Amino acid sequence: MSANDEFFRSKKAAAVLKHGILKRYPVVFASKTGQENPIVFLDGYAGRGEYQGGEPGSPLLLSRCAEFVQGYREVLAFFVEQDPDSFANLEQVLRLKGGTVPRVLRQGSLDQHLPELLTRAKGASLFAFLDPFGPALDFDLIRTRLLGRPNWPPTEILLHFSVSSVARMGRAVHLAEKRLGGLSSSDQRTADRLDRFLGGAWWRDYFSKVSDGGDEQRATDVALRVAARYAQDLTEGSDYQAVQMPVRPRPGLSPKYVLALFTRNGEGAWHFADTLGKAGVEWEEAWVQDQIRRGEHSSETLFGDGPVFDAEQYKTENAIRWSRAIERNILGMLRHDASFRMVDRVPEVYGDVLGQAWVPHVRQATKSLHRQKLINHPGTGDFWRELVWRP
Repeated sequence: MSANDEFFRSKKAAAVLKHGILKRYPVVFASKTGQENPIVFLDGYAGRGEYQGGEPGSPLLLSRCAEFVQGYREVLAFFVEQDPDSFANLEQVLRLKGGTVPRVLRQGSLDQHLPELLTRAKGASLFAFLDPFGPALDFDLIRTRLLGRPNWPPTEILLHFSVSSVARMGRAVHLAEKRLGGLSSSDQRTADRLDRFLGGAWWRDYFSKVSDGGDEQRATDVALRVAARYAQDLTEGSDYQAVQMPVRPRPGLSPKYVLALFTRNGEGAWHFADTLGKAGVEWEEAWVQDQIRRGEHSSETLFGDGPVFDAEQYKTENAIRWSRAIERNILGMLRHDASFRMVDRVPEVYGDVLGQAWVPHVRQATKSLHRQKLINHPGTGDFWRELVWRP
């Protein structure tokens, strides 16, 4: 059984967060990109249309977003999948359940079909979801051909960076070179793949501190640093910023991947963070229920004799903690800057509660700080667009 097949047997908690974003954010993107622009949604590594249990995969989620957007905008959904069996399933699922949205399905690689995609997306706002298994992306393709599109209409990319794959592959190459003084043909292919994905061989220096094959935590920490450098390199010299969210199977475990949104627009970052928080509630429910199914967690320790997971109770119990964390972040930023707009500093505003809190918690934090006479803004209206300073 391939890793692809295993993935589609059942949806894990980490995929729940990703899909929580996919069922929300593309609609927000389409609503914010100019009323006259057509919209193109790209799923560049689409996979199967749904999981074996019938849960929707990314193609169905994007199709449903496109169906909603179609009510007020011209929209096209473009799907690319290389594996023949997955492509056959994708065709069948979208034919039966994909709605009436105009769509293009192409079997093969994203590199192969990108010229057609870019032609169809000329003059259109483009939202691209790139979710390969492992480091399969081409750095130059993303930086030059996707992020290098004209500034308007806008382009945004939601990208999956596999921390676990980069940790495993980077460590293997480093240890092979350290022990043998060179690389076998197999190890060289692995190194070449990472070079192509990361835009050069710079990553090898990062893995030089991984001491042995069992040093998994250090390799993961290094891969997270590589992910941060990768996002920096992709956006260097451009107007793009990356909002990055490490995604874990459950709290306390190392991230399996980083989900990054590349956007030119501060409001894109703002609404993406809001979406992350809402999807985070679904992630919380997924890992809790998974633990209970495995017999590793008791529902009594979570919510008494009530339901396995009560989303409303979870939000109520954590709202104050989230808002206070954001208050501390805002005050910390004001210690270094006389003023700032929250829309320009989204990751710093949320800090450690990115993926947990969302806009109402930022608003509550802003109102609380204003009541304490610590900031000028009362937290009303589109407060995130306006300057905040100490009175």
